[in-house]
Amino acid sequence: MSANAELANPAAEVPGASSIPGTELPYSHEIAWPEGLAPWTVIDETGTQGEPYAHFKWMREHHPVLRVHHPDEDVYFIARYQDVRKGMRTPKIFLSQVNDVPPFAFPTLLDGQAHIKLRKVIASAFIPKAIALVTDRVREVAEERVSALVNAGSAEVVRDVSRPLTMATISGILGVPVEDLNKVHLLSDSMFVYFARLSRMAPGTDDDEKYTMEFFEYLRQTLHRLYDEKSETVAGHIARSWKDEGLLTEQEAIELCAFVFVAGFETTERLIAGGFRELRANPALLRRLRENPAEDSAKFIEELVRFRGPVHKAPRRTKEDFEFSGVTIPKGSIVRLLLASANRDEAQWDHADEFDIDRETDGHFGFGHGVHACLGAPLARLESTILFQVLAEQVEKVDFDPEKDLTLLKGNSLTNGVDSLRVTITARQGG
Repeated sequence: MSANAELANPAAEVPGASSIPGTELPYSHEIAWPEGLAPWTVIDETGTQGEPYAHFKWMREHHPVLRVHHPDEDVYFIARYQDVRKGMRTPKIFLSQVNDVPPFAFPTLLDGQAHIKLRKVIASAFIPKAIALVTDRVREVAEERVSALVNAGSAEVVRDVSRPLTMATISGILGVPVEDLNKVHLLSDSMFVYFARLSRMAPGTDDDEKYTMEFFEYLRQTLHRLYDEKSETVAGHIARSWKDEGLLTEQEAIELCAFVFVAGFETTERLIAGGFRELRANPALLRRLRENPAEDSAKFIEELVRFRGPVHKAPRRTKEDFEFSGVTIPKGSIVRLLLASANRDEAQWDHADEFDIDRETDGHFGFGHGVHACLGAPLARLESTILFQVLAEQVEKVDFDPEKDLTLLKGNSLTNGVDSLRVTITARQGG
């Protein structure tokens, strides 16, 4: 099996040659896609899926179950809300563990008791006291970053606003010194590349494993230090779950910290950057956030998570044959539940491709669902809410040129959103 295979499927070796249910479907590259939409692929190497919502809309209408060829094995993409909901609510059939041996102790890669154990450790660590430790820091950094933006009149949002905020927050959560953040960020990026290569059919780099091991060693030393300090941070709780309670092995504790680190900043920084896009498209939103910060900021964030949630796909392995929209997908198949497509399904929300701060958003998948609902969602909401409240207090208008100032992610197998975004702002007079 190749390094990035997900339990290779023999049926994928000869496209269309198997009588297994589901393989009578045409491949994505065999379908006549509308003008302007390139055939959907497993890995977006060309950037044609950077803004995938037109793809999703067409898939929901014409190919709600889409079969895509990959050298390791076929992948089935599920586009409609009700089908995605079935997959998310049926964890005994749609397994999160898609590899024979999961590469890391990440809750999102495990099922059953192994998943429950890690989830309980994180849940017990993300207690209100641990969140309270970073709340003042979130506001401090948000005010610092927004003030810098106002003074300069422009900034690159990811580099200058959302990443410093989320990195400072996660450093507080995990007890990582601020002076180590740049180093740790670079190492964690390599770990994410290594993880995607092993588990998500993504290409890697020559040194991704080397830097991943360096990251793990840094976290090992951090856990020992926080244990000795009796730290109340999330990582301190993880260290005690390993050393005092014996719930985790040393390696599980290290890898669980790595998971919290990556999950704790990358998605939130993309979410915040997406919020700037909506402030440009809907200028009245800043006024609403300013005039009714408590209620409208919560509504803004929840609609933003539905509308531009950065986690677009949930990978699963089918434990038995299963039918979606009249198509039977065979046992043992790789399925990717398109969370972002489900969140734009017109059958679930009227005018789903429009941002509406007053929309009832219950049921969206922006923070996962069911047994895999995101435990870090309260922290993401906290960071985003405070940032946009502070922004609304000081900024009258956000603007940018989408053709020149916005670059979208490409090459990612699971997430989408802003890679870089340079904005200019109009400061509030007297703000």
